[in-house]
Amino acid sequence: MPRRLLINAACLTLPLLSDALSLTGLLKRSRNRARGRRVLEDFSTPWQLDIRKGSTGVLYAEEAGAQKPVNWAFLSCGRVAHDYANALRCVDGAKPYVVATRSADDLPRAEAFRDRHGFEKAVGTYSEALLDPNVDVVYLSSLHSARVEHVTAILECGKHCVVEKPLACNGADGRRLVELARSKNVFMMEGMWTRCFPAVEHARRLINDGTIGAVTAVISDFGFDAADSGVYPTDMNDPSTGDPIYFSKLGGSALLWAGPYPIAAGLLPFGATEPRSVAAAGVVDPTGVDLSCGLTLSYAAPGGVPVPQKAGTCPPRGATVSLYTAIDAESAETTTYIGQKGRITVLPPAHCPTKLRVELKGKGRGNARVTEFEFPFPEPKRPFAPVPGGGEDDVFFYPNSHGFAYEAAAVTRCLNAGLTECPQYTLDETLRALSLVDAARKAMSEPNSES
Repeated sequence: MPRRLLINAACLTLPLLSDALSLTGLLKRSRNRARGRRVLEDFSTPWQLDIRKGSTGVLYAEEAGAQKPVNWAFLSCGRVAHDYANALRCVDGAKPYVVATRSADDLPRAEAFRDRHGFEKAVGTYSEALLDPNVDVVYLSSLHSARVEHVTAILECGKHCVVEKPLACNGADGRRLVELARSKNVFMMEGMWTRCFPAVEHARRLINDGTIGAVTAVISDFGFDAADSGVYPTDMNDPSTGDPIYFSKLGGSALLWAGPYPIAAGLLPFGATEPRSVAAAGVVDPTGVDLSCGLTLSYAAPGGVPVPQKAGTCPPRGATVSLYTAIDAESAETTTYIGQKGRITVLPPAHCPTKLRVELKGKGRGNARVTEFEFPFPEPKRPFAPVPGGGEDDVFFYPNSHGFAYEAAAVTRCLNAGLTECPQYTLDETLRALSLVDAARKAMSEPNSES
């Protein structure tokens, strides 16, 4: 039986980011610590919740008191926005300030959202929210197809922002948005909240510490059945007859809705490094969207920390990454990092996990010391709001949305530290992910191609 450890986030050390620390400095310090740190063997010792200077984890009252409160503006008030607003209740220092809809006709929806989640204001246009001088950061969860328009408007107003996945629908648009954010010197993050979960932070910590040696493979999947919450279109030329996920002109497809998660999981040991090769195959619907896609990457060098080689053993020559995503069927949803000395498995649901399994290799085959970790969610500061039309106990639309609190706390710390990127998921990684989406689409349109 595996050892099971319950990690209480409230007991862990959460050091603050210093204003003097730049993103480059953070990453450099993290790499240097990883090279020199002893391999962790005592899994019972509580770890610092964040290996990158405390920029994730939940803010607690005594810590938040030392930081400037952050006023949040929400552009859109749909299902994901509801879940994110609920999660803010776990983060001291995060203030729901204003919620906006695209037009005055939808103002009643914004007002209902305001009342449900305790925002100070509701307005009928995005521009009104963006021109408000009291807004510190914008959370955007509008349709994928409108991302370029909306993110551009946010950045041109000089506002920091968290943009739900994907940042853009292709690499070219993503690059333009990143260039604009950097030119404006404002914080921007694609909302890869997975990277901020304690389970994923600890997986990264173990990889960087060399606990499983050189990472030679990553296997990750995330597939769901879109019919669970939407309908297939009756008219492929009329988006009003079906869910947006099935229409390419609305930013639909497996690669853009579910794909960002396994792609980000696959990149974790390698960052924004360009793969040596990319291959993909998938199923494309008559609507033009990909319903499923298998993506394989190869890297010239392994991830993690190689261990000294014993005589007669083959040194690590590189790494492969196998990814699967779908919107036509539900997959197991795990991520496994395979190393010379063992395996780390992020347990389901891997895109918003609370559990982690570490298997350290013993002598011979099939002998491993197994330890499992569980990371409970933090308690809200005030009761969660129920979902519209749901029961009293129905507070989130999607699994483990409670964990948006980790991302919101990360953003709060980054803004207080003067960072313009989140170390957990940099803009270069976002661009690398979008380049893989582009490559997969090309491979599916040209079945014999390989990048």
